[in-house]
Amino acid sequence: YLGELAFKEGKPKQAAQQYALGLKADPAYSPLLAGQAKARAALGQTAPAVQDYTAVIGRVPQPQYVIELGELEQSLGHGAEARQQYELLEVEFKLFATNGVNDDLTAALFEADHGDPGKALRHAKAEWKRRHSVLVADALAWALHVNGRDAEALRYAKIANRLGWRNAGFLYHRGMIEASLGQREAARTNLARALKINPAFNPLQAPIARRTLARLKGAR
Repeated sequence: YLGELAFKEGKPKQAAQQYALGLKADPAYSPLLAGQAKARAALGQTAPAVQDYTAVIGRVPQPQYVIELGELEQSLGHGAEARQQYELLEVEFKLFATNGVNDDLTAALFEADHGDPGKALRHAKAEWKRRHSVLVADALAWALHVNGRDAEALRYAKIANRLGWRNAGFLYHRGMIEASLGQREAARTNLARALKINPAFNPLQAPIARRTLARLKGAR
């Protein structure tokens, strides 16, 4: 947990130290190894990060770990390896559905970023019917955004951020939605906040945030 807190505050070196301490205490605890992989990736240690992710997925192929490895591989230009992870994820979703398990939240975000915008919105709406948490509000906002429904998306992005949680992903989503609506000042503020909190919050989305912020600053 200390590792997660450090990572989300943009302190990957400190996060890696905490994950390493945890692994000394319990080398078999998969979340620690996944955390170490995430921290290493943020520190630019991509080869060890891929090794750690591969090891943890070999033990516990949780969708979140599969997505994180796929996105890391994609960010490195390893298209075939990324597709392999995304195909594994699709198989997992099908197995979940067959067994009556719904992971609409994860599926919504994955489809929004890598798949079918229509599916993303269906999954997000299904999860919103079950619970109105800030996590689901963020996913619904992002699904609406990728479907070009930014006015609606902003409403849910504001709900996602209403608790003041210092979540770089939430702020990134809100900033991108605001940019699409032409709300440049608000977009600049929220994208800058996202990158200040955690410059490496996602290997694919953080670079987009930086490029978008640079473009918005140039449009003053």
